[in-house]
Amino acid sequence: MTDIKILILYTAAYLTSCITGRAGLSALSSICLIGIAVFFYYTEKKRTNELINLRGLMALGILGGEGIARLQLSNLSTVWTVSTWLSFYLFYLVFYIISGITEGFTETVFKDSRLHALYNRKISDVNIFRFIILAVILISWSAFIYEAVNLKFIPLFTVDTPHAYSYFHLKGIHYFTTLAVLIPAVSVLYLEYRKKQNMKPDAVSILGIILPLLLSVLLVSRFQFMFAAILAVFAALSSGRKYRLWQSVTILVLMVAVYVVITIARAHSVEYLNGIFEMKDPKTPIFITQPYMYIANNFDNFNLMTRQLTVHSNGIRMLYPFLTLTGLKFINPDLAIAYPLFTTKEELTTVTLIYDAWYDFGIAGVVLFAAVLGLITGFILHEHKRNSNPFAKLIYSELAFYFSVSFFTTWFSNPATWFYLGFSVLFYLIY
Repeated sequence: MTDIKILILYTAAYLTSCITGRAGLSALSSICLIGIAVFFYYTEKKRTNELINLRGLMALGILGGEGIARLQLSNLSTVWTVSTWLSFYLFYLVFYIISGITEGFTETVFKDSRLHALYNRKISDVNIFRFIILAVILISWSAFIYEAVNLKFIPLFTVDTPHAYSYFHLKGIHYFTTLAVLIPAVSVLYLEYRKKQNMKPDAVSILGIILPLLLSVLLVSRFQFMFAAILAVFAALSSGRKYRLWQSVTILVLMVAVYVVITIARAHSVEYLNGIFEMKDPKTPIFITQPYMYIANNFDNFNLMTRQLTVHSNGIRMLYPFLTLTGLKFINPDLAIAYPLFTTKEELTTVTLIYDAWYDFGIAGVVLFAAVLGLITGFILHEHKRNSNPFAKLIYSELAFYFSVSFFTTWFSNPATWFYLGFSVLFYLIY
């Protein structure tokens, strides 16, 4: 099926979802969006022959997330505005088109260039991997110990404090503490490299997986643990590794087990969560309620913003990582204006990927953001296919994670995202 036919099908499905949704047919509206999300993922998987494909994962994250939100199982759900519908429709449309054009253009430019030959030279020194793994582990654990000594507590051993991790931050230092989340993925790439060279795993590759995950448990950070673990799995899959069924089940069970332990350590009770989520059916089991609300309410938060926002932030929110990492917000306090966050409930503060883009410039901001993200994605898709630098797969895996959970927050307005991507690019250049 050609891209034109795919985009016509996408438009028809989206329009049907909008019409049925505004008519109160929530289930049908949901099916349309979830169906087209799965269709995009399937076509991209077929085109790339990869489970981890960026445009397909973005469809599942944004369009699939919208579909789940359209079920409207909570009393916090509201009727979506035209601006909400149009923003999400245009975002994926522009992202899909621009990423496709950029990927094709990049392949044409680099097809016969001398740069292509330069990038494809073979480098076999395993010491590069070892240096990166050991250096980041040393930096992260040193930063963690420094924070623990100065703050006089470790989140895991803080009893009856639901948000202990939120208080475990020293300005500037904590970025380096959490930098370890990249290392399990780097270690997986290292293991795949050793395997291709007929070399067995060494102590560095094993420590590179265990120590960062242990650090996330000590921090009682579900996100850091899941990010590190999923990033490692994505890196393995993008390297061509095939997991057997028992291996996949084992990984999933271990991840869920640690996630549950960390959740218990954060002292969040079922009654506490049910009171916040306000489900229409109060008998809905918590294992359905929690994941549903962690997806659906983000879209309702976006919808609420389109109703209540009166003044756009004109780029300040999307520029927040730059202002933070450069220290400009401390030099010029006027740049650190605290714009209000529009949420259906005070405790439910997560939002979608395009929240800040709309906050800055409305629909125009969403289209611009989609175009920029499409350009970056197209280039990374090209680099990933060339397979000339293993750290291109690290960047590819990071984008795959952010796209998969694009329903959850404004990843690219987060300084930590750019901090991790910056170091990933550094690893790429070192190699």
